Amino acid sequence: MKKKKNWFLRILGIAFIVFLGLYIASISGYYESQVGDKVALTDDAIKEFEQDVLEGKKVDIKTYVTNDSKDYSNNFTDLGDKFSESIQKVLTEGIGGVWDALKVLFF
Repeated sequence: MKKKKNWFLRILGIAFIVFLGLYIASISGYYESQVGDKVALTDDAIKEFEQDVLEGKKVDIKTYVTNDSKDYSNNFTDLGDKFSESIQKVLTEGIGGVWDALKVLFF
C-alpha cells in the first residue's frame, strides 16, 4: 500500500529549515560583519582621499567610490513580484469588501 504524501508537512519542514538557517546567521553576527567590512572599506577610501587632498593631487570621486550593487533580477523574480502584487491586491480588496459588507449588515 502506498503512503499518501503530505506536501504541507514537507513545505512546513523546508520553511522551518530555512528559518533556522536565517536565525543562526543573524545570531552569529554574519550580517553585521558584512556591513562592518563595507564600513572598513569606506573608512580606507576616506583616508586615501584625505591623503590625496593633503598631497595636492587631483581628486575624482569615481576613484574613491565603488558601486558594488548587483542586479539579481531575472524572469523568475519578475514573475514573483507580479504574483505577490496580485495576491496583495486580491487580499486588500477582498478584506476591504468583506469589511464593507459587514458595515452594511451590522452598522
